[in-house]
Amino acid sequence: ALMNGGTGGGQDYASAEQWQKDIVDACHRVPSPGAGWCALWVSNVYSAAGFGSIGGNADDMYYRWCTSSDRSELKVGMLIAVDKYVTGGHAYAGYTSDGRPLSYHVGIYVGDGKVMDNVGSIRTVDLDEWIDTYGNYHTVKWGYANM
Repeated sequence: ALMNGGTGGGQDYASAEQWQKDIVDACHRVPSPGAGWCALWVSNVYSAAGFGSIGGNADDMYYRWCTSSDRSELKVGMLIAVDKYVTGGHAYAGYTSDGRPLSYHVGIYVGDGKVMDNVGSIRTVDLDEWIDTYGNYHTVKWGYANM
């Protein structure tokens, strides 16, 4: 199975069940709660799709729900998160040994090799680009919340 360094992987939207598509539909419907609130947006999406609010920040979601980094297990509607990545901006998760700021981030896999997330606005990013950006310090992982 391909790991984070590979390309492709992840379930196609067309093969998703209706409940998974409900999560994706909510991704397109739920507005950004503002910059720095990636986890709140994810929680609002799950709530709007009928799966309850998740709670916690991206770091909490990573450790509670995201258990796989195997792309063959990446399914539509899963949280995709990292607990630490090197950022050019603010540090929310401390610093590297050489003083670079670390933060955390979470989005939702929407199928067809795409991730949606909140960065002050809602955007859609290629899975490989998302993993390259946020997997620069720790392993990006995924999983369903509240299931």
